[in-house]
Amino acid sequence: MTTTRRVPDVLYLHGFASSPGSAKARAFAERLEPLGARVAIPRLDDGDFSRLTLTRALAAAGCAAPPGRPYAVVGSSMGGYLGLTHALRHPVAAVVAMAPALDFPVSWPRWMSATEMADWERTGWTLLDHHETQRKERISFDLVRDARRHGALTRAPACPVLVFHGTRDDVVPCGLSERFAADNPQVRLVLLDDDHSLMASVPRILDESTEFLRS
Repeated sequence: MTTTRRVPDVLYLHGFASSPGSAKARAFAERLEPLGARVAIPRLDDGDFSRLTLTRALAAAGCAAPPGRPYAVVGSSMGGYLGLTHALRHPVAAVVAMAPALDFPVSWPRWMSATEMADWERTGWTLLDHHETQRKERISFDLVRDARRHGALTRAPACPVLVFHGTRDDVVPCGLSERFAADNPQVRLVLLDDDHSLMASVPRILDESTEFLRS
């Protein structure tokens, strides 16, 4: 008799300026929970986007990690960075990272001018678009200060890692994931004809992620 391999519990980490209600977070929960997986989706800003830092987000992830049995981590964009970082520090069974912002701590010059960065540091605050509220929200420059202490990711965790990245990503260049996969043999990279959101590729991502997690 053939038995279906169980999908492990999952810690899902959403992207920057996003929330547990994001479309990809819901899609993973809807796919994996009927297969027996418990899916934990913490709010990484702990309810206060204005005070978000990577240190606080990693702490929220650690508190939400499924207890009692092996679990996998799934992350999107900033959540991909956080998921890989979490897996470097905890015994995680596997990681799925979608458009991981591997250089998040040093990536600000890609979307903010030097003047905007200087004003943010001088005043301590800026306004950034938030996907959940659909408006600009205040955020402290502590995010940048804290992120600089973490650094960009070049080393993958020891567990199997599956990365999806869109070739038309204009937020996080897919070349970051290509170098990451080339330098870490436990990383399998799937390039997709998609943008940063990867929304057009969600059905394929769910199919391949489910099989990956089962293995």
